[in-house]
Amino acid sequence: MAKEGPSQACAACKFQRRKCGANCLLAPYFPPDQPKLFENAHRLFGVSNILKTLSVIDPSLRSDAMRSILYESDLRARFPVEGCAGAIRQVANQVYSALEELASLNEQIRQVENVSFPAGDSDCDGDGDGGGAAISQLMKEIAAFAQNMYDGQLYLGPQQPSENR
Repeated sequence: MAKEGPSQACAACKFQRRKCGANCLLAPYFPPDQPKLFENAHRLFGVSNILKTLSVIDPSLRSDAMRSILYESDLRARFPVEGCAGAIRQVANQVYSALEELASLNEQIRQVENVSFPAGDSDCDGDGDGGGAAISQLMKEIAAFAQNMYDGQLYLGPQQPSENR
């Protein structure tokens, strides 16, 4: 992170009232204008543990590790009792509800497929197959939606740093 001047210490160095050098490991993760990020991480993990974590892991993984630390400390600050476990439980409940709804919709589709209509009444898309292609397309879209939810395409990550207070 480029410093705007010699007096722009990162939030971690400001908190500790020390000079922020060019080799400060915490500067890229704790901007000077967002002290709450550091306070939350410091309260939960402590500076020495954060520095130990950063020093023992591969430099290419540091940003991922810090994102995890920041996410966990943010959740602990917002939900002091449950922290990450509460957020995980909430997401698991949403996935469970979505899967129940998907099962219900699949059952409804099977019921519609088994209904026999008089000739000419069931062809909703006009291609002469009795609506089978439309139902098949709907089932593919539902399956794709469920797969996206299962694959984690639903983003429930931490708030952006600008939203932290």
